[in-house]
Amino acid sequence: MPWILFRHFLSELSKVLLLTTVIIVVVVAFGAVIKPLTGNLLGPGGILKYIFLAMVPMLQYALPFSAGFAATIVTHRFASDNEVQAMSVSGISYPVILMPQIFLGAVLTVFMFFLVQTAIPRFLGLMCDVITNDAAEVFVSTIRSGEPFRAGNFMIFADRIAMDDKITDSSIQRVRMESVAAIEIDPSGKLGTEFVARSGSADLYSTGSDLIIKVAFRDATVLRPGESTVAFMSLVQPMPTLIDVGWERSPKYLPWSELLGVVRDPSKGAMVVIERSKLQQSIAPALLIEKLGAELAKSGSARLFGKEANRVYEIHDAVLGGNGLIPLPPAKRFTVIELEGEKALREASTVSAALIGTANSDGATGLSLLDLILTEPRTRSLRGEDDRVVRWPARIVGLSFEKEPIALSSQESMDAARRISTQTSPPLNAYAPVATGFIKSIEKVISETFYEALSHVWMRFAQPMSVFLMLVLGGILAIWRRNSLPLTIFLLAFIPAIANVLLVASGQSILRSSKVGFGLTVMWMGNAILFALILGIGRRMARR
Repeated sequence: MPWILFRHFLSELSKVLLLTTVIIVVVVAFGAVIKPLTGNLLGPGGILKYIFLAMVPMLQYALPFSAGFAATIVTHRFASDNEVQAMSVSGISYPVILMPQIFLGAVLTVFMFFLVQTAIPRFLGLMCDVITNDAAEVFVSTIRSGEPFRAGNFMIFADRIAMDDKITDSSIQRVRMESVAAIEIDPSGKLGTEFVARSGSADLYSTGSDLIIKVAFRDATVLRPGESTVAFMSLVQPMPTLIDVGWERSPKYLPWSELLGVVRDPSKGAMVVIERSKLQQSIAPALLIEKLGAELAKSGSARLFGKEANRVYEIHDAVLGGNGLIPLPPAKRFTVIELEGEKALREASTVSAALIGTANSDGATGLSLLDLILTEPRTRSLRGEDDRVVRWPARIVGLSFEKEPIALSSQESMDAARRISTQTSPPLNAYAPVATGFIKSIEKVISETFYEALSHVWMRFAQPMSVFLMLVLGGILAIWRRNSLPLTIFLLAFIPAIANVLLVASGQSILRSSKVGFGLTVMWMGNAILFALILGIGRRMARR
């Protein structure tokens, strides 16, 4: 084909392709915003930004169809004007006549490959960031619609809610609530704690790509069904909770190099790291109790360090049992001595004591504390003046075996969880189901992360190939059916293109369910159909 004809053909293809792509991308981007809008996930300020960002990811769906349309329209015009027939009669073969489509298809395939490997994952993440930045407005609109707002392991309800503009720190968004009810779900999915409060507030702030919510309830009734306890508190401040919108956790949002890293070692995936952090939090009290029991069995006494006021508590003649500690047989009672530094202040003897794990208020990963509750303590002063009875706190809070507890590594936490899961003696046996549940959960997340990443690796190869095939198929159909209407010809190419998109998505879904062979077969079947159509129609066209 002469160079001037090649350039003219390629120029016309490029113009129609560009115009068609812009139209399809804009239409599809507007469609992409419907779901977050109907789900109250976007505020007014985020709609236009979300649409603008959605245009780049929508290219992976728009390019194959716009390429097929451009090839059909441009090639059909050349064919209907008998220019293609003139080129064929003059000795130019059909592969050479179709060289502009082949060349443009190859260029777009390479472009789309880099697009799906780098730009599209990033823009998908930025779309999620728009939703994250509108979180406070979403919070308010969700509650006002009568639906609960899910924040990590919390579900929050309220009769009245409003934004608060009194915060001086612009990075924090505060929401005020009245007549509040909240439910905390434990890692196993069961009801953990219920809160019913006269009023409350929620502060939302971001750290990196994660969104944190910190709630406070005033004049609250707290119910813990697992412990059969009910308490009324003037102020309750649960631990800050991560709202699960950090988009960098899914392999879907990872660039090529990081995606391959997850395939090689899925245990380092972000979701696995999060599950292990939760595991450390859940078993940390059990590890403290385990270490306390070992020390008591070894020497007959142990020390627990208080979180505040430089207080130390010595425990004598006790062993693990019941809900925490019981006297060392044959004794009927054991002793707890409170010290300030090394100076003894008071002591209490008791028949038993409960040990309850509580989260460290600084939110450090894997660190927890113990609360000690003595049963009917007999107390006396140790200051040296007399042995008068003194008041003993109903609950000693914030105790640890070390002054500065050390967080466990990932492997150490898994080893500890496996050890805890085999415990049958109280009080450690209460943590065995939790540890077992987390071990199974982490193993499941590792498997899901691997197949999720693998599905995206193969999908990012299958999708770009469809651009090249659609361009060539559209050109061949336009020459073969040159007496038909252009839109009729495009419809013939559109149907297998839609089938290809569905097969790629279906194959990816099957691959996620660990059926690798079947999933890959379905995923590539669409491209195989397009290629078979090109060969079959190309032979019939050449014979005619």
